[in-house]
Amino acid sequence: MSKDVLFLTGIEDFSTVIEKNAYYVDKTSYLKELLMSDSEVMNALFIRPRRFGKTLNLDMIRQFCRLNYQNPGDKSYQQKLFVDNGRNLAVAGDDYKEFREKIMGEFPVISISFKTVEGAFFQQAVSQLIYKVGLLYDEFLFLTESSKQDPSDIENFIKNKDFCKTQKSKIHQADKLVEAIDIIGTAIPQIASMLYKEYGRKVIVIIDEYDVPLQKAVIAKEPYYDDMLSIIRTLSGNIFKKDNEPWLYKGIVSGCLRVAHQSVFTDANNFTTFGMNDEPYTGFFGFTEKETEKLLADCGLSDKESEVKEWYDGYRFGNKHIFCPWSLISYCYAATQKDNTVPQPFWVNTSGNDLITMFTDNSMESHNAENIDKLQKLMEGENVDISLMEFTTYPDLRNRVSFDVFMTMMLHTGYVTFAEGSDTSDKVTIRIPNLEILYCFNKKRELLFGQNNPYWYNQALKLVDLLMANNTDEAQMLISSMLKEFLSIRNTGDELYYHGFMIGILGLAAATKNFEYHEEIETGTGFSDIVIDSFDNKTVCILELKKTEKLEDCYDAAQTATKQIIQKDYASKFISRRYKKVYGIGIGFAKKSCEIVSLGNLVEKVC
Repeated sequence: MSKDVLFLTGIEDFSTVIEKNAYYVDKTSYLKELLMSDSEVMNALFIRPRRFGKTLNLDMIRQFCRLNYQNPGDKSYQQKLFVDNGRNLAVAGDDYKEFREKIMGEFPVISISFKTVEGAFFQQAVSQLIYKVGLLYDEFLFLTESSKQDPSDIENFIKNKDFCKTQKSKIHQADKLVEAIDIIGTAIPQIASMLYKEYGRKVIVIIDEYDVPLQKAVIAKEPYYDDMLSIIRTLSGNIFKKDNEPWLYKGIVSGCLRVAHQSVFTDANNFTTFGMNDEPYTGFFGFTEKETEKLLADCGLSDKESEVKEWYDGYRFGNKHIFCPWSLISYCYAATQKDNTVPQPFWVNTSGNDLITMFTDNSMESHNAENIDKLQKLMEGENVDISLMEFTTYPDLRNRVSFDVFMTMMLHTGYVTFAEGSDTSDKVTIRIPNLEILYCFNKKRELLFGQNNPYWYNQALKLVDLLMANNTDEAQMLISSMLKEFLSIRNTGDELYYHGFMIGILGLAAATKNFEYHEEIETGTGFSDIVIDSFDNKTVCILELKKTEKLEDCYDAAQTATKQIIQKDYASKFISRRYKKVYGIGIGFAKKSCEIVSLGNLVEKVC
């Protein structure tokens, strides 16, 4: 194992990676296709899951193209960064010489990231945007000292820059909010126009994570999606519209969720969207199999290849198998620097899962039995068919949304991927890509069906009340409903599955109500499965569970359970303690259904 390899986890600045001689998987071969080729597009929108290298790739593009503003024509910075670094990057090859001469260091570049733009309410998010715009004004402040610029443009530039610095905290005021929104929508075109006038060269505009402000607007404490959409529409229209001034050379935008053009890039019909399956960029983000094999070999970890594939492989982008770069780099860092070669779930906690959590918390679609069954099939390694949905707006996950919409979001965010042989448009087949994501699903299951989920927890409390009141008809319906909703690795061939299911439901709920709860407690001449005991109310519920293969045999299984309660005299212990109500209940399970038979109050039968 090589400890000489340097990994910079979390660093998304290309120059830092190169200058510190950190490990870098070469993606520079894609520059020529993107920036100078017969198939070159005017504006490109790249859609990929989080942590797949979008930010690093966009910064690599920025560093390669950016003009030396103080000394135009000086490309020594790019020469050192991309060519004379001893790495033999693709773009340093002789076949890229003409490309380097025409593109490298030749363009003013305006780059902005919306990755951290969020707020509990609209004004907070606008304040974050103003902060980002203020950084651009700082970067290009030198333009205000140029004799080539119109005095009015300089005056407006300084006015807007000062607003970003001094008025950011006053955006809660209506007039300041309006002014801030106007500056956000016009800042990039204003700066780009001045750059074009200054250097006579067209400008490249890069926007990273364009959709984060929209996503955060949906899940905010006070949602403000429409207001944020209006800002993003105005901004994109002013930058990328077809009839723009001649300063735009190319726009490059990245995001996670694919929102239809007509809802965001409303005036920018010259955009080409490159999703996970769109050539020629299927290998541009993430690590291919060959890149992964080389990475492991360079770290002396080739013997871990099969294990690494089980954990981090499985994504299908076009015809390529793609590994999550964040997970691989994190794994190699842990292995080489900490001597820990055990795969871990690095990816799952690196970013918020707010949209998915909101769906599972709020949408009744998430509790639909058929949908739960599909989720369970995914967890068992099976494929599931869905219809892909292109969003014209972000789904309002506070309301009911379809399972297909939810799963399309899961596909875009990296929780599922296309199955082998699946079509990649309209009707598709999906699967969980690897063990890392399966781990995430299991954690999500614990959240969905544990004490932290109000829906599930309230169902459990209701069931305890029904059983303690001997309301077996409603209890039977509720248990059957919960069985159909219960997301777990299916193990219904074992009685312990049902035992664990009931323990998970009743244990915490009973404790909440201050009831004593016992499993396999000795009563009479045997050990009853579950006992819920309310000493204060002198009421006890004795549960015996039986499993059968066929649904039609459920009732007989429940009858067998009640006979065991009588034969082994489970009730005697409580009757002798002068309990007023001692309910003996047998439950027969088959697959995801049950039947309940009650012996009634056994105290009355003794009397």
